[in-house]
This record gives sequence, structure tokens and C-alpha cells, in this order.
Amino acid sequence: MAQVTVPPVGDLVSGLPLPPTQRVALHDQVVDATSSRSRSNRWLRPTADLAASLLAVVIATRGGATVQREVLAAVALSWPLFLAVNGWFTRRPLGEPAGSHAGRVLRSGAGLGVACWLASAVVGEAAAPQALVPVVAALTLAVLVSGLVRLPGSTTRVVLAGHPDDVRAAVAELAHSPRFVVSAACLSAAPDEPLAELPVRVGVSYAADVTVQTGSDALLVLPGPGITHATMRRLQWHAHGAAVPFYIGTGLLDVAPTRVSVVQGAGLDVMQIRPAASHGPRRLAKEVVERLLAAVALLVLAPVLALVWLLVRRETPGPGLFRQQRVGRDGAEFTMLKFRTMSCTATEERAGLSDLNQVDGGVLFKLRSDPRVTRLGTILRRYSIDELPQLWNVVTGEMSLVGPRPALPSEVELYDLDPRRRLAVKPGLTGLWQVSGRSDLSWAESVRLDVKYVDNWSLALDLSILLRTVRAVLDHRGAY
Repeated sequence: MAQVTVPPVGDLVSGLPLPPTQRVALHDQVVDATSSRSRSNRWLRPTADLAASLLAVVIATRGGATVQREVLAAVALSWPLFLAVNGWFTRRPLGEPAGSHAGRVLRSGAGLGVACWLASAVVGEAAAPQALVPVVAALTLAVLVSGLVRLPGSTTRVVLAGHPDDVRAAVAELAHSPRFVVSAACLSAAPDEPLAELPVRVGVSYAADVTVQTGSDALLVLPGPGITHATMRRLQWHAHGAAVPFYIGTGLLDVAPTRVSVVQGAGLDVMQIRPAASHGPRRLAKEVVERLLAAVALLVLAPVLALVWLLVRRETPGPGLFRQQRVGRDGAEFTMLKFRTMSCTATEERAGLSDLNQVDGGVLFKLRSDPRVTRLGTILRRYSIDELPQLWNVVTGEMSLVGPRPALPSEVELYDLDPRRRLAVKPGLTGLWQVSGRSDLSWAESVRLDVKYVDNWSLALDLSILLRTVRAVLDHRGAY
């Protein structure tokens, strides 16, 4: 029987001319060292989790939990097994759905707790639940916290396989995250122009071998021209045989994993994308809770709001509150409130400043050093205090605590199809764009974040944005 041989790595990645430095970087010796480093990094997470668990047990026992040593040892040894059963130690180089981290740990803790309760029926008081509850709780909390810590060497190296145009787009997308590095690419056709300095191989059949021999963590295949269903299936076999994590690009943009499921129909594997909830109990809960929170916040902050209003009135002539027409859900206009941070002639002065606009796209108007902003207004904007009167807009139902930014009618007139998606929900006091850079973002970036929020809305996402808002306000990055 003929033996199939795999070309050495030097041949696999030399489909196109590479700079001498890249050829040297891919020699066998360097590749082996990279692979060893990658393998050693895979043990960092389990080691950190088990070390945190051991520390938690020590703290729990020192804190008053009295458990026999034999029982304590049995619980400590069982804990990694429950984590393993729930997939905690399974590598997920390209990430995981939101909530999976906490869900797997909580399921492990619940399983261990049930096991301890059943064991108490066998060994009696030696494994009394009241004594083991603090130990199980400490173990669960320790791994939850440990999982939030990003360890050194956690950068994910990815090999891309697909059409040159698809690979180029994926490289640009992955460049936004410091967690990912594209180490090489296998192309289904010769590119019209080089892919920067990325090592490439024309031909996708050796993609799994390139992933192994470059010490990369995952193979990402981008379906497109030159990649048939049979090719995809064979790549999957080869990757799994080489113990390479295998991923397929969907071509979807900003779709939360919780909205996606793979189903079979007429012999085809298809992907179903579910819409975010636009009505129903969860939306009602958001409406009720946000209005109540806004009302309580107005009552608590009333003295502060009155003081700020008085300071604004005293600094420059004019009203303390600024009223402006904005566009809300489904295009309905409403009067938005905020503390005045500019001179009363700001609207008339804007025409002379239009050439200085620092936001691309021609829709928004922003200046880092806007001469119309008062001295007090600069402080109010830096800490987003000027937005607090919009709590009244939340109480009246015109706005939400969390949502896209409320747009001006003149801005909406310039919207094309994608930005109009922002009008499908109520505008918010805070949102994804506020916690991601605010005015430092380009128009395209802010639209993408707002559309991502609309398409993937959930109560958990709202809570996450509210928590991140506190940090964004304290950092005051992009606030001007």
C-alpha cells in the first residue's frame, strides 16, 4: 500500500514568495519551540483554577468550616472531576457563548453539592451538609473568579483557510482584538495582491498540517469559492485527527451565539438565526424596572440636580436645561432634556464650525475642543453629568436606561439602511457605544455597536452595559 507523505512545513507555507525573516521563522526548530510553548500555556488555566480551589479550601476551613481530613480530601479530589464533566477544561481557542463560563462552574458546584448531600446519608455527620456548604461555595467562587483572570500567554494563534478576499476580511476583523494573531493562511486561489506579511500557502488541503506545524491554536475555515462541502468535511476529519480545534466562519456579523442553532432540513445542515425579543415578558420587565430605577434616581439625585442647574444658570446667561428634539423608537420625535453645556448661541455658531468636524461619515458633528462649550460644561460632559436630566425621559417612557444614542432629526435624514435599524428600539441614556469609546469611535463603529445591541438585546446585555457604564464614566474616555 502506498504511503501518503506530508510535505515539510517549509514547503507547506511557501506557496507565495515570503520575506527571508518569515522563512526563517517557520523553520522546523522554531515551529517545535512554538508548539511546546503553546502546549505549556494550555496547562496554565487548569493549574490556576486548581490553585485557586486549594486556596479556597484553606480559607473555608480556617474560617470555621470543620470537616474531617478524609472527607475534605475526597471533596477536593472530586472537584476537578465535576469541572471536567461540565467541560471546564475543554479548550475553546476562539471564545465561547456569553454565560458559558459561569454556567459550567455553577453546574459543577451544584453537582458537587448534591453529591455531598447524598454522601451524608452514607457517612453520617462526617459529611454533614452544614459543614460542607462553605467548602463547596468557596470552591465554586474561586473558579468563577479565576476564570475571569486573563493569564499570560493567552493570545490565540489562528490559521485561516479560504478565498483570498475572505481571508483578507477576516484578518482585518481579528486585528481589532489583541487576543488573536493570524499565524498563517491557506488560500483556495492565488491572491491578486499580497496579504500584508502573512505567510500563505495556495491550497487548503494542508490547513490542518500548517496549524500543527506553526504551533497555532485553531483552524478557522471560511466557506467560499474553491471550498466545496466535500472539502470542508475532509478538512474536518484531518483537523480532528491532528487534535486541532476546527471552526467554520458563518459570514454572519455581530450575531450572539445564543440566537444561533444548527438544525437539519431535507438532508442539509442549516443554521437558524432567532430574532431578539421585541415584545413579551422580558421587554415588559425592562420597561418597568428601568422606569422605577429612573424615578428612584431622580428622587435621590434631586439635590445634586438642583445644584448643577443653579451653577449652569449662574455661569452664563440662559436656561439651566437644554431642550432638543430627538428621534425615538420607530421615528417618533420627543423633547430630550440635558443640562446646558454650551452658550445660548451654539446652534447659530455651528454653521461656521462645520469644516472642523472630527467625526467621519458626515452624519455626526463633534469637536474635541469645541469653543462653544462653557468651562462648567466641560466638566459636566467629562463625567456625563449633563445627561442626568434624561432620567425624566426614561420615566415618561420616551427613552430607556440602555439603548442606542438618541439621534437628531437632521441626522436621521442622512441615515441609510443600517443606521435606521437603531430606531427599532428606544434610545438610551447609555449604550454599547458609550461604554466602548463614545466620541472616540468613528460613525461606522458607533452604528455597528448600536445595531449589534438592537439585534442581540437581552436583559443580561443591559445589565452588563450598566455595570460597564460606571467604569466608562470614571475613565471619561471619548467624553467631549
